[in-house]
Amino acid sequence: MPESRQHFDAQNFDAIIVGARVAGTAAAIFLARQHRRVLLIDKASFPSDTISTHIVLSGGARVLGQLGVLEMLEQSGAVRFSRMRSIGPDFDYRGDLVHDGLDERGLCLSRIIMDAKMIEAARSFESIQFRDRLRVTDLIIENRAIAGIRAEDSTDRHEFRAPLTIGADGMRSTIARRGEEKLGAFPRIDVPCARAYYYAYFDGVDESRLGDELVTEFESSPGAGNLVCRCEQGRIVAATAFDAVELHSFRIDLEGNLRRYLDRSFAVGRILEGATLAGKVFSSGLLSNTCRDPAAAGALLLGDAGLHVDPLFGQGHSLALMSAAIVGDLAPQWFDASRGETIPAIALAEFTRRRDAELMPFYKASVRVSRELALDKGTRMAHRAAASEQWAADEMIRFAQMLTPRGSFPSFRFARLMAKASRAA
Repeated sequence: MPESRQHFDAQNFDAIIVGARVAGTAAAIFLARQHRRVLLIDKASFPSDTISTHIVLSGGARVLGQLGVLEMLEQSGAVRFSRMRSIGPDFDYRGDLVHDGLDERGLCLSRIIMDAKMIEAARSFESIQFRDRLRVTDLIIENRAIAGIRAEDSTDRHEFRAPLTIGADGMRSTIARRGEEKLGAFPRIDVPCARAYYYAYFDGVDESRLGDELVTEFESSPGAGNLVCRCEQGRIVAATAFDAVELHSFRIDLEGNLRRYLDRSFAVGRILEGATLAGKVFSSGLLSNTCRDPAAAGALLLGDAGLHVDPLFGQGHSLALMSAAIVGDLAPQWFDASRGETIPAIALAEFTRRRDAELMPFYKASVRVSRELALDKGTRMAHRAAASEQWAADEMIRFAQMLTPRGSFPSFRFARLMAKASRAA
């Protein structure tokens, strides 16, 4: 045996998933339901927190329903928000997510609980082997394809092989970086976010001021944005977004500045009046919207590894879950065609096509808003149109909640209403 392989123990799986948070656990469950043998690993130990939005929009909640984990998450404290409200300098509208016999609620839950519960759900499948505190060190490359990973833990080095390797390991993905270095795979496009973000938990907000509603605000001051929603244990999670050039001065007094920035809002400051800060203030720092080509021979990228989006709209969870659902749909044909060999890039290209068709409209809408501090004219006209008619508010909120089928927003009548709002302006 070559010297470089002496300390490796080889194991074979149908799929290796690197990253055991929302995207990775969802993909693992979809594959396990198809009786695939899955290795699910993460370099972290669990339960553990991570900087992230807490919001699962309605499109992502649908996937959680398909996975059969919604009830478990609710029992763990997740709040299902049944209304959404959007506020700006010249618009204020809301819409229901429970209507006409449909339950399209999203949910809000901290990552430390959500990730732990998703791992618990994944581990209930005998065909999923879960290992934490296992760090990927390299990819196995054979015939210009990714055939598995090399990894290490506190005791040894290991080698794992599979026809499909999934990188669900975040915006600084090791799978993406190694694939790019070794194969020129996963090319990326970055669009810097114009804003920085901070969030914290608050206690003492009565339900008369905030019930089961997600509230988003835009331009309460130049470039600012805010988000507030109820989460577990009766707490509120509140986030503020502001011009990234203010980041250094904001850090001088985190608690004081968070309060000041939230207080200059249209409604969030009043909601939080008298509330007590619970714990520390969290920051996402300076971010970019990042889109990678997610497919290479033998490998896919999911979640933030493939699409990392400005957190202003809380889309991250839902993009991850909806991408994992596409894997679940397509995986049977991949494995049937591979016959145990590495799945070729031409087969995995259908994942890219489906992801881009179904999810890129939402991603591009966020990029359009996040790269500039002021809302562009089209976005502002859309919000104003939504504020003028309830049916338009419902359309806008369905799009914001990632419920709109591809190509159906804006509808013809919504576009006419936007044109009317533009003429009135």
